[in-house]
Amino acid sequence: MPSDDDKHDTDPLAATQASPEDEEKSSTKTRSVHVGDTLGKRYELAEQIGEGGMATVFRARDKDLRRDVAVKVMFPHLARRHEVVRRFHREARAAAGLEHANILRIYDVGGGEEEVPPFIVMELIRGRTLLQEIEQRGALLAEIVACIGALLADALAAAHAAGIIHRDIKPSNVLIAPGGRLLLADFGVARLETEDSLVTRTGALLGTPAYMSPEQASGDTATAKSDLYSLGATLYQLATASLPYSGSPAKVMAQIASGSLVAPNRRNAAVGPDLSRAIERLMKTEPVERPASASAMATELREMAAAGGLGDPTDELSAFFADPDGFVRVRTPAVVSAIVSAGRQALAESRLPRAMALADRASAIAPEDPAVKTLVDAVTAGDRASRAKKWIVLGGLGLAIAGGGAYALTRAPEVTVSPDAAVLAVVVDAAPDTAPSPDAAEVVIVDAGPIDAAPRDARRQTVAIDAGAVDAAVAIAIDAAVALPDAAVDNPPGQIVVSNDTWCEITLDGVAIQPRLQRKKVLKAPAGKHTVTCTQPGIVGATWTREVVVESGRTVQAMGTMLAAVAVTIAVSGTKVQIEGVHYPVGTVTKMKPGRYRAVVYHGDKTGAGGWLDIPRVPSCRLHDLGSQVVCDP
Repeated sequence: MPSDDDKHDTDPLAATQASPEDEEKSSTKTRSVHVGDTLGKRYELAEQIGEGGMATVFRARDKDLRRDVAVKVMFPHLARRHEVVRRFHREARAAAGLEHANILRIYDVGGGEEEVPPFIVMELIRGRTLLQEIEQRGALLAEIVACIGALLADALAAAHAAGIIHRDIKPSNVLIAPGGRLLLADFGVARLETEDSLVTRTGALLGTPAYMSPEQASGDTATAKSDLYSLGATLYQLATASLPYSGSPAKVMAQIASGSLVAPNRRNAAVGPDLSRAIERLMKTEPVERPASASAMATELREMAAAGGLGDPTDELSAFFADPDGFVRVRTPAVVSAIVSAGRQALAESRLPRAMALADRASAIAPEDPAVKTLVDAVTAGDRASRAKKWIVLGGLGLAIAGGGAYALTRAPEVTVSPDAAVLAVVVDAAPDTAPSPDAAEVVIVDAGPIDAAPRDARRQTVAIDAGAVDAAVAIAIDAAVALPDAAVDNPPGQIVVSNDTWCEITLDGVAIQPRLQRKKVLKAPAGKHTVTCTQPGIVGATWTREVVVESGRTVQAMGTMLAAVAVTIAVSGTKVQIEGVHYPVGTVTKMKPGRYRAVVYHGDKTGAGGWLDIPRVPSCRLHDLGSQVVCDP
């Protein structure tokens, strides 16, 4: 079905003051429609399945073609505005001309006269939205996010080529059809790029604030680059299970304008550096800094998925949505292997920051994998070796860090000390008995406090000079080699793997951790005793606390459960139902935890209704088949 999650969003169109042109009222009253009514003498409304900011969506029966369709009917108060109706029809007809495998089909447009409100007839999809998917499963595997992004970018490329801007890309406007087909829906707020938009003349903002580009949020004309920004915001939520910005619409739009985006891989290390950078580029504040086109972005995302070992996005998503848990279980080892290989290559190329980011991603996905641990150790060693080449004087602390080698320092001519003196360290990689070469020195200049604040075991003489007299080859002498331990390397943090049977808000030692847990989350923590709390705010009894002892460089588990089992009465029309491979005869009462399961109804040896079954969070429910679906109603 078309997106019905818009009921959670605010569409400013309905509350915006219209221009005089839009205030022209129709002389014909527009009636409200209800279940059982017929529109256009052809579409019989069966049930309401959604509601957005400007229309109600019904499941309907096309009596001529004898098929079920979705009909979006404009609200009566909007239908009385001539200009709104005209633009609504014009843009719907433009979208109806789009032919693409990943765009929801529009079959017909009508209404607007003889008391019949304007309506759009669309393909009816019996499936879920991407928003529902991530609300159920949490953050998705980065390679799957890349596949989703590639197909959505393909759909946008087709729309942009036809001069159509979508203006409201978001997870609730992306449908997952049977077979895992991905469909971009709801071009109801789209506009023709070559003409004024549905609301440009009124000064309203169409779209959902959390996914709006800065130019759209400020009321400027949306362009193809605006759709790319919204695509980035959508991928951000898929990859992190968090909105890029949150709060009131005014607060969100202020954040968007400031460009204060938290990098996706900072919210979720499993995102990795590559997808994170791609999303950040899509969400650049300035349109010119975003990717050149949707087509170019689609190519980049396909390459990203391929680098993780995945094939054609259409095929991969079909397999993923058919069995998400099985897909992740089977594909994760190959993905982790690809990450480890890329990390090793980055180390070989002396690209330590990239190697560290890849090691973080691999560790977040598979912390116990031996190859991952080896990569983490190699990156840690590389980081230590890199820092051991420098002698750093840090502010008033005068802390000197060195390691793994001997350092000799040269003596320089005396210089005049100014009141604004700074301590300079001239560091030379050399053995104690080797005459140092000035060309070998690395110089680090920082403001410092009194020299007597320096560590006592760094035996040295220090000359303080004017910070501008760098060319005067300052002298600092030491009597022996100094190798100070790096506590952060010698005592690396450990990991706490937090697991729960549903989402929860986590605190570690009383400090809130973001984003929230979606079944499993890996936390880094220093060695010692820690307290982990998992809570679902507002739900009585939905909380647990675990105390764990973390050892340096090791992993501990903090596990809990919140979901009470549901008493499920099997009342299907057949003889039995199969749920995740287990058969339950009619009349059986069984206990199941809330969640999503695969179910098939059997009539003897023949199969009937089937697909995904959602067990709600209630004490009991009655499982039955409804058309081609299996549902459990409280």
